[in-house]
Amino acid sequence: MILVFPACEVLDVEPYHSIPSDQAINNKQDVERAINGTYASLQGTGYYGRNFVVAGDLAADNLTWTGTTAGYNQIDNNSILADNVIVEGMWSSMYSLINRANTVIAQIPGLDDLSEEEANAYLAEMYFLRAMAHFDLVRLFGSVPIRTAPVGVTDEELNVPRDPVEQVYARIFDDLDFAEQHIRTEIIRGLASEASVLALKARVSLTYHSISQQNVYLEDAAEAATRVIEDYGLSLVSDFATLFDGSNNSESIFEVDFTEQDRNRYAEYFFPTSLSGRREFAPTDKLFNFFATGDTRRDASIGSDGTNRYALKYNDIETGADNVYVFRLAEMYLIRAEANIALNSDMELVRDDVNVIRERAGLPEVITTSPFLLARQVRDMRQLEFAFEGHRWFDLIRSGRTIEELDGVYSENQLLFPIPLGELLTNTNAGMVQNPGY
Repeated sequence: MILVFPACEVLDVEPYHSIPSDQAINNKQDVERAINGTYASLQGTGYYGRNFVVAGDLAADNLTWTGTTAGYNQIDNNSILADNVIVEGMWSSMYSLINRANTVIAQIPGLDDLSEEEANAYLAEMYFLRAMAHFDLVRLFGSVPIRTAPVGVTDEELNVPRDPVEQVYARIFDDLDFAEQHIRTEIIRGLASEASVLALKARVSLTYHSISQQNVYLEDAAEAATRVIEDYGLSLVSDFATLFDGSNNSESIFEVDFTEQDRNRYAEYFFPTSLSGRREFAPTDKLFNFFATGDTRRDASIGSDGTNRYALKYNDIETGADNVYVFRLAEMYLIRAEANIALNSDMELVRDDVNVIRERAGLPEVITTSPFLLARQVRDMRQLEFAFEGHRWFDLIRSGRTIEELDGVYSENQLLFPIPLGELLTNTNAGMVQNPGY
């Protein structure tokens, strides 16, 4: 996991998204360049550049494999081998981001041209990104190494054990607490803010409750979601389709910013060959048929070319400049609803939160206050609202319904991805072991 900032020198133009590994971070300008490089890690193919997001739907029941890459077929069938290069790419992409963040964190305290306030603000962004990557790793793989310092070349630094899940979450919450205190309050497209820290805290708290069964995490999730809903001037857009037309909107909390220069290949991988794509995966019939009549999200999410259906949320086939959402406001309403149901809290508030999502989708309001029926509504709305945004696999695991819902999942062992074979072969620490069943 020796992952460093790549050098890039083209006609002596300094790179915007990376810094050479042989140059130290000596001043404020260097810090800002290094921070840009850390954000750029989110664009990696193994992370929000494609595969982490795709895996969240392909391992579940929103996408099915229709292409030629065998690694995707394994994820679709929930029969993943330890040498799966797509899974290894996700592991390395997330640790690359963590290592970049740790490099910045390690250098900032020694800089003389930063005030304490500026230093803490920069650190807050790095702590947020580090927390997010650790969270996504622990969700995929279970216990993983916690990295809080740049990786060097000694055996001690390279060969590390997996840390218990509880310790990983403790590190995540500590990072988020610091970030919340010091990060910017203004929401700027492509950058972390207080709202994105709270959105991550809401997601992490809801997830950790399913592990710890401690209601305090439900309370934290509901509180963090409420703050995002109420404190930052956000609102749901009236037309669901406009979320994916590339424009700035009032619903986005944090997204990964792509441009023609820093492009992704989502549209290429989703679109059929007749539309210049490769259709590596396609929406399942189950998902398409699950949309109710009149649900405006279906035609905004799924396109058709003859008999071939394809995901439509990423549609910039020409330049690949589709931004990718990490957090948007709709999730906060559904997190708050899910947490309040589990707390047996105000079911009228839960109903109102569900209806906010249903109304935007063009669906009639629900009138029930039954916790059982509202829980079903929350589950259904999450599947339809966030199709192809990478949530479905983790939603099924959090609710304990993976084996029940997915035909290819029959063992608890399949709820975790395998530790990549490359890590097992190169990391000689006795505590770096494979997940059960692989």
